[in-house]
Amino acid sequence: MLVLLFVMSILLGATSFACGILPLSVAFSKTCLERLSAVGTGLLLGAALGVIIPEGMETAVEASPGLIPTSTIALSLIFGFTFMLVIEQIVSPHAHSHNDHTLGLHTVKKDSTQKSAEVDFDAELGELEQEEGLDRPGYRQPAPSSIPLNDPHASEFTGRAFSLTFGLVIHGLADGLALGASSLAKDQSGVSSNLSVIVFLALIIHKAPTSLALTTSLLAISLPRQKCKEHLIAFASSTPISAVASYLLFSSFGNGDNHWTGIALLVSGGTFLYVATVLQPVSNHRGASSIGDMRPITRVFHIVVGMIIPLILSVVLGHGH
Repeated sequence: MLVLLFVMSILLGATSFACGILPLSVAFSKTCLERLSAVGTGLLLGAALGVIIPEGMETAVEASPGLIPTSTIALSLIFGFTFMLVIEQIVSPHAHSHNDHTLGLHTVKKDSTQKSAEVDFDAELGELEQEEGLDRPGYRQPAPSSIPLNDPHASEFTGRAFSLTFGLVIHGLADGLALGASSLAKDQSGVSSNLSVIVFLALIIHKAPTSLALTTSLLAISLPRQKCKEHLIAFASSTPISAVASYLLFSSFGNGDNHWTGIALLVSGGTFLYVATVLQPVSNHRGASSIGDMRPITRVFHIVVGMIIPLILSVVLGHGH
């Protein structure tokens, strides 16, 4: 199973990097990326509620014959959710203190006017941008080519880029925990289950718009392209490293016992719920304020489609509950 996890981790990191590189040379449709982001939100919800958490509960019960470890289940879920809450508040302590929750992200267009558009690719990234002063009303980000290399504010731009990347790296580590923990899951016959494949597919689709969002944000603050690639590598490698590390860690702790596997799955389920419901709000109350914004019914449709996909995969792969 470690070999399969290693292969999935490599593919996940390579896909994240490849998607993040695209904005350096290609302009993307705002509507297409919004829809992909909505499907990604649904995938996280579906994977957490329909696959990871049920599997974690089943594993925890099997590890405690004769009783249902409700306290362990509850504490594990709460810990995963709270961990992400604490980390996100440390990275961006005022992210949720605004009355206006319109969270924007700038995309760089390769036209003569160098205009910027605002897109909600990933709420966590939009919040970090607001915290770092990248989304102030009436403020337009300068084009990457408009700031000279000897700009006195270069260090400020570097600091903003670090904050953006650091926040996403933390969430990437949490995603790796989910993939690593799911790779430990076994079916009733003791054979490794296909849960990790479902989580892997959900993460692939979830990370595509996030990688695009990171690169476009770094370009918007005039970070050199080489530096953009370095930040992207850090983000793309966070989940693979965390996945392999968490697998080895829980394998050594568990020593064949399902107790730690169940806890790991439930903790990762809690982190997924936080990312899907808080960092990428299911309810988007912005309204269609500009051309290209999705209508609420369209957003709900794409989220529901994303939620159903993990359930379909669990049935197809023979891992239904």
